[in-house]
Amino acid sequence: MDFQLSAQQRELIDATRRVCEGKLRALAQEADTPERVASLRRDMAHQGLLGLNMPQQYGGVGLPLLDTLLLIQIIQSVDAKLGGLTHRTSTGAVGAVLELGTDAQREQFVGGVARGEIGISIGITEPDAGSAATAMTTRARIDGDQVVLNGQKIFISAVKDNHYTLVYCRFGNTGRASDIGAVLVPHDAPGFACSSGTLNMAGERQYELFFSDCRVPRANVLAEGSAFAKLISVYNAERLGSIARMLGSAQAAYEYALGYAKERKQFGRELADFQGMQWMLAEMKVKLEAAQLLTWRAASNANAGLPSPLETSVAKVYVAQAAKEICDDAIQVLGGYGYMTEYPVEARYREVRGGSIYGGTMQIHKNMIASHILGRKLSQWPTGTKE
Repeated sequence: MDFQLSAQQRELIDATRRVCEGKLRALAQEADTPERVASLRRDMAHQGLLGLNMPQQYGGVGLPLLDTLLLIQIIQSVDAKLGGLTHRTSTGAVGAVLELGTDAQREQFVGGVARGEIGISIGITEPDAGSAATAMTTRARIDGDQVVLNGQKIFISAVKDNHYTLVYCRFGNTGRASDIGAVLVPHDAPGFACSSGTLNMAGERQYELFFSDCRVPRANVLAEGSAFAKLISVYNAERLGSIARMLGSAQAAYEYALGYAKERKQFGRELADFQGMQWMLAEMKVKLEAAQLLTWRAASNANAGLPSPLETSVAKVYVAQAAKEICDDAIQVLGGYGYMTEYPVEARYREVRGGSIYGGTMQIHKNMIASHILGRKLSQWPTGTKE
């Protein structure tokens, strides 16, 4: 068991940091319209920063999951918008197409994403189906060579910048999770509508999607029911991508606070000269290292298949908590300046705060961990419920 990054991995990280800091960060700061995001996406594809773990035959880079997470972390540490694009085109919804799609779907959607031509959002959550995802009511029915959708999704990211949403929906009427499948819905499909969006704490806009007899080619059906377990298994890779983004933000906050403590003077001494400050920085470093190791373990063990649900949940719970604490301590190290928007650490806290909620709340993941270690199915549904 080797805990050291290889020379090749370190070179890859260094090269990625250089290109992100040297050119892409400035472009990301200007990417405030769908057209500019599309341009940024193409530039990132040209630099080999999209589709990191997608096969080369579809235009991806073909990296192992661990290497992919290492780069998502470093890209996020440079700029959150860049981190989001790399995550969503590598460990995002496109992974479900790779695992469950037909050859034609892989060529169209995986290839399109890796080449920077299209973007895909993911639509799971509904107004009455958050943590209880299997309570979703959005329905799909086959009508000849089309599929017709009716329902609603909320808290969907990057819709206006993307071209499709992978929509989880019901194909059957049993009320069980076995009804659930998924469809790749074009954003220009008849019967599709999108809200103007609402800003979250991290400054990212999230949208409501509405499907009113929305008609989509049947060729866009990724899974026609009986697929929820498979979709969630693939979704663990997306969770690890989100975890890597939290690590990147926490890393950036720690590094900024560390540099600040060496430069800022009070009482005629550097902040770093005070033991109280030294202990804060040491604790931040310990949490960052532990969080990384848990994430790397889940990614490394995924080489034998999809990520382990248990290892993913363990990493999720620890990283979400550690990232909040690291970013909060970074604000404290900077004092009043840390609270100001002209300094970067308050934004890093806002970036990681959602990690305790999206991709399954920390409480849901603790339930899943408990279910595994106790060897019991710990359903949150009332006794006798179909789910």
